[in-house]
Amino acid sequence: MMMPINTVGGPSAVEVIQQSFNPAIAVLTSPDVDVVCSKNRLTFVELLQPFSRLSVEGQIRDVNQALHSVTHFRLSVRDISWRPASSVLARRLLAEAVTNFPVNENKIAVIGGADPIEINPHTPWYDSWRETLWSCLEMTDHDFARHYLGTLLVVSSSHPNPMEQFQQLNDQLTQLMSSNGTADGPRWFNMLSLRYQVLVHDACDGDASKAEELLQTMRNVYGSHGCHLLVINSKPKKGSIIESGLPAPDPWLRFLPRKANKRTIWKKLDVSIEGESIVDGVEAGEMDFPVKVVEGTNPQLLGSLPKIPLMDALQEAMQEININSVLAPSASTSALSSLTRDDNISTQNNIGLSQRSAVEIKDDPLNAVLGTTTARFPLDEADGTGPILASSITSELHGGCLTTEDLDRIQGLVNEFCLKSLLPHMERQMRLLNESASSRKSTHRSLLSATKRWFGSNRPGGVQTPQTVAVSYHPESVQLQLRRLGDLAFLLGHYELAYHSYHSAKKDFEADQAWLHYAGAMEMAALSVFLQNANSRNVPFHYFDKALTTYLQTCKMPYWATRCAVLASECLKATNQYSDAALQLIRLTSEDADLRSAILLEQAALCFLRSAVKPNSSTDAAKPNMVPLIRKYAFHMILAGHRFGKSGQKRHASRAYQLALQVYKGHGWSLAEDHIHYTVGRQCLNRQQIEAACQALAALLKPDSMQTAAQQTAYLNEFIHVHQRKQLLNKHRENETKTSCTLPILPLPVIDSNQIRVLVDTKEPTENMSPPLSEATHVTFNDDEVHHAKWANMEEKLVNSAFGTTHAIFRPTNLIFSHTTNNTVHPQMNCDDLVSFELPLTNPLRIPVQLCDIRLVWNFAGGDGNLTNLLTTIENPLVTTYILPRIVLNPSSSHKIILNVKPKAEGILTIEGLAFDLRPVNVEPSAAVVGLMSSVSGRVMFSLRGPRLNTTQQERHGKVYATDKRLSIQVGPRMPKLQVLFHSLPEFMFSGEIRPVTVELSNLCPNVPISNIIVASNDPLHVAFDLPRIESINIRHDQVALYRWDSSQKSTIMWLKGTENVGLTSLDLMFFSTNPAVKARRYRLLRHCSKIFVSSSLNLAAWVQRVPSRDDRTETLAVQLQVRNLRDADDTSLSGIEISQVAFLSNRWLLRPLQSTIPSGVLHPQESLIGVLLAIRGKENIEYCESATLKLPSHGRAVDFKQEPYRAFVREFQRTTPNTTLVVCWTATQASEDGFGTLIIEGQHYFGWNSHDIANSSLPDTNFKLSQQLVTYSMEYSTKVFHDFNKQRLCVIPVILYLHNCSQQEIDVHYSANFNTGKTPRVSQLYMPEAASPLLWIGRVQGNIYVRDAPEAVNLAIAVSRPGAYSLVQGLHIDGRILDENVRVPSPKIEYTLVVYDKEV
Repeated sequence: MMMPINTVGGPSAVEVIQQSFNPAIAVLTSPDVDVVCSKNRLTFVELLQPFSRLSVEGQIRDVNQALHSVTHFRLSVRDISWRPASSVLARRLLAEAVTNFPVNENKIAVIGGADPIEINPHTPWYDSWRETLWSCLEMTDHDFARHYLGTLLVVSSSHPNPMEQFQQLNDQLTQLMSSNGTADGPRWFNMLSLRYQVLVHDACDGDASKAEELLQTMRNVYGSHGCHLLVINSKPKKGSIIESGLPAPDPWLRFLPRKANKRTIWKKLDVSIEGESIVDGVEAGEMDFPVKVVEGTNPQLLGSLPKIPLMDALQEAMQEININSVLAPSASTSALSSLTRDDNISTQNNIGLSQRSAVEIKDDPLNAVLGTTTARFPLDEADGTGPILASSITSELHGGCLTTEDLDRIQGLVNEFCLKSLLPHMERQMRLLNESASSRKSTHRSLLSATKRWFGSNRPGGVQTPQTVAVSYHPESVQLQLRRLGDLAFLLGHYELAYHSYHSAKKDFEADQAWLHYAGAMEMAALSVFLQNANSRNVPFHYFDKALTTYLQTCKMPYWATRCAVLASECLKATNQYSDAALQLIRLTSEDADLRSAILLEQAALCFLRSAVKPNSSTDAAKPNMVPLIRKYAFHMILAGHRFGKSGQKRHASRAYQLALQVYKGHGWSLAEDHIHYTVGRQCLNRQQIEAACQALAALLKPDSMQTAAQQTAYLNEFIHVHQRKQLLNKHRENETKTSCTLPILPLPVIDSNQIRVLVDTKEPTENMSPPLSEATHVTFNDDEVHHAKWANMEEKLVNSAFGTTHAIFRPTNLIFSHTTNNTVHPQMNCDDLVSFELPLTNPLRIPVQLCDIRLVWNFAGGDGNLTNLLTTIENPLVTTYILPRIVLNPSSSHKIILNVKPKAEGILTIEGLAFDLRPVNVEPSAAVVGLMSSVSGRVMFSLRGPRLNTTQQERHGKVYATDKRLSIQVGPRMPKLQVLFHSLPEFMFSGEIRPVTVELSNLCPNVPISNIIVASNDPLHVAFDLPRIESINIRHDQVALYRWDSSQKSTIMWLKGTENVGLTSLDLMFFSTNPAVKARRYRLLRHCSKIFVSSSLNLAAWVQRVPSRDDRTETLAVQLQVRNLRDADDTSLSGIEISQVAFLSNRWLLRPLQSTIPSGVLHPQESLIGVLLAIRGKENIEYCESATLKLPSHGRAVDFKQEPYRAFVREFQRTTPNTTLVVCWTATQASEDGFGTLIIEGQHYFGWNSHDIANSSLPDTNFKLSQQLVTYSMEYSTKVFHDFNKQRLCVIPVILYLHNCSQQEIDVHYSANFNTGKTPRVSQLYMPEAASPLLWIGRVQGNIYVRDAPEAVNLAIAVSRPGAYSLVQGLHIDGRILDENVRVPSPKIEYTLVVYDKEV
């Protein structure tokens, strides 16, 4: 939605036009009048200016005797010595008219919605520039509205002979009027100019009766309506001090030239014309210009007059000009003001800052008087406050001798002069001009028609010769009489008569090719039509176009063209034709008039912004067809800012660029934004606004910059250069004030604050330890499992063991804080501990940048108050800051750095930002500017925001975020700090391998006592310590083992056992300690996590089956054991694995060593070993670990499973699953790492089962449970047979097959044994997964037997032809059925093996 721009008041189009055309009145005074008025520090002209408007309504009769009211009637009172400003002075006055007005900070939003923008709806500098332009227009014959209609002849009553003085003034006026029309003299409307005599009487010093007598004499001589007595200075003196009796504010301030402050220090001005100085031997800054120089004044007396500084180039040109009268006609004309800097800027110049900016004025057709002229003078204040304004100028007391009655008399003088003299005089002149013009119009028109018929008429705008342009009319010609009639009617508000007069005159001017007169008549005719009905769209705007074209192209008079364009734009804006108004203003822009172009472009931009808005409607913009021309507004505002900058108006240039930036910012116009920021930065730098320049140039280093690498390099160098200046100023200020300045905020690098990670209790950096010594890892930023549940489980066990179980919800210690953790509470740490911060730095530019001396900016709140390192880099005794020396950020890349601080006292440590030195890459010291640093020190501040809350209704409807306190750390008391060292901690192990590791423990803080050291391991199956274990209540399901470490003990042994699962495994340990001096439940944790790669070794498999005993029917357990070497065939890391010992650990079963068989030998890769073990049921609850060893190791003693760590591993194994465990111990030879020698490694594999699992145990192809079996079998044979195959090729072995009835009824059992069940092995087969073959059954190999309670025996035999291991179950099939039933149930196969040797060993 769009708001109307005119919400903030400004003059309307009618007011602008009426203020531009006022009746001109000349003032001719005697010297004694100035003496009387000087008591009030005013001249007579200045005395009248605040009261020049008619305060009552006047009336006149037009040419038809119709009565018309005259309102808004105002006089333009000028001293008779007033002259239009020269070319150079006009440029100076126009520039000051803009400079002296401060930038309006009262902005209003004109565009609503997602992207509102703000503008300055009213531009007072434009109004001031416009009125100053009117005052600089010359008096010409084509515009009589600026000629004098009358003259005030003023004499003081204190004159010795006032009547004689009046006569002298009349004679002087007659002499001046005789030269009417000369180039350098005043011009009168006609020779019948009104003369009005004013007698000024000083009420304090004069005789009132004498003044009355003089007034009566004047009335007798000049008539009662031609003279007036003005009594002033009625306020009496009080001692030597004259106090003003007038209410504030001073009514004369806005009309008077502003005097420069005496404290202003003027610098030298460089003013030259064609390369030479105007005044030789005199510095421009030392020249002064007189306030008033009267014709005939002795030049030697100039030094005694009050002066104001001005340019040397104007010294000679202004000797005969009254500067006060130059400024008098305009009500809001700005006075000449000081353009120099303040005293404090001289200090800045002494420390190497750039020279003051200057404005270069080139020759302009507006000022084409001095030829090619170049003048340089400052326009802006160095400190950025702009020029001296009204508030900073030493204002003098005006009207000190005047009372309110005197002011009423002054207003009465103006009213009486207008009502009784001026208006009747203008009425008479209007009638005379109308009669004269009517009588001679007919004859003139007939001749004109014949001329046009025969010779034709050229149209304006083409190329004209000087003779054609310069058309001269007689003062009493009918054309000029019509123009005078139109001007009189226009000044009196009789716009209908004025239009007809202008329209008639413009036809004559066109026919005579008097293009200047023609353009003026066209302009005034259009204005007359507009003022008749300001809201009508029937105004002939094409008249403005023709007039403007004629002024510019034919007459070459840009001042008048500017007036025409400005007035035409006001009329167009009043009729809501904003686009046309903008085009009219844009036509006046040119390369040789920067200030004029800037002013008009700014107004054109505002017109484009209003072009889609209807008057008095703020809702029309919401319609689809009412889209404001925002981009046109911004584009022309950029052009205006550029021209403002070229004209020296730096403040207005910055303002224009910043207004345009609102449109371009954030809409993808990256290059346009960069242009704006760079220009604003350079302008602020030239004006010594270093802080503003830094902010503007910092915007160039944005992440989404589209500039090339070379351009970004230039931007970065410019940015560093400006900050170097700022640092020099700060150092100078620090030396003077003895205070420190904060570091500036830099745009590089970009830091995503939410991605910052905090690590409390960081491990102290230590020297590199060489193997086999290694240190506990603790927690690092690279730890992916830092928040794993295993650590919380271990910590909870440790805390419960140390402090007892509590019913409160356990909160584990968090050591790493990030955007994914709960950061609503402060992180906890201890004194003298390191805290680390991982910062993600991003370089968005296409060029590398270098950061040096990188450090954290912190604030510490402790018992001694708040401390910070933002203002100093000196080491603080309470907080140690670690500095990163240097880092190079590559183009368009990100890099993570880790910075540390160490608090040494209790309190709150808050990390606020990052401080560093930004330095260009590859900058040599010799290339640095002398006296400037090659880098800039700055900082980047952090800003954290927690996750969005969505709990309450208010949070869901709004955007409420949680508080993130991860950078605000609570520092607690000192705690002991453990250091844990491991000797020969392996990185590679074999499955089942058992290896000892020596663990050393020490306290890095010997001054802090330590107690209650506990070690936790979450894998007791594979990790055991030679320490007292703390037993848990829930023994069977506790996965965490706790060991108590005596603080006096320095080292211990940790046993590691390779896991059954090959691959990368984790060794997780946690060390717990407390400080006995701290009563609170505070403790310290030290984590260790290392990875161990476990390689395959053996695979252990066993089949367990109950078998009936042959003798006493004691429950017998048969275990077929298969051991397989899983190493690859081409693996040479392990030479071979030897089964050194097999143990049977149970409290229910007793092993029969004589009936059990384990083959001996070395298992090579991919080879298997099959053994058979028989065990019988023992007594209940026999002693644990009662075992039998089948084979002793060849290289040493047998393993005692009652000793550590074997007891611990077996016991932990039996906690989870079995009460019967089969342990296979093995040894192997491994090559040493250096390649010289071998190492013997030992290992163990476990296989366990419970009693209730035996019934379900069978060979892999068994699908029936024991409760479903009808028959089972057993065999009796010699398990080891020695036979000499050289003597007899076939070996026959007797076998007795026993069939057992498993039911309570008689069953029919069918058995069959195949003749040859073996499989011939392939030649390339390296190992056999089954027993050796072939095997041949001999005897009654098939039959049926009825079995009751007692087992039935079947005598069979087997025949083999070579040595090997044979499986007797091959080819054997047994099933049974209950009598009277047809369903036969097969018997599960029970493995029986036989080993045949070639000969007896």
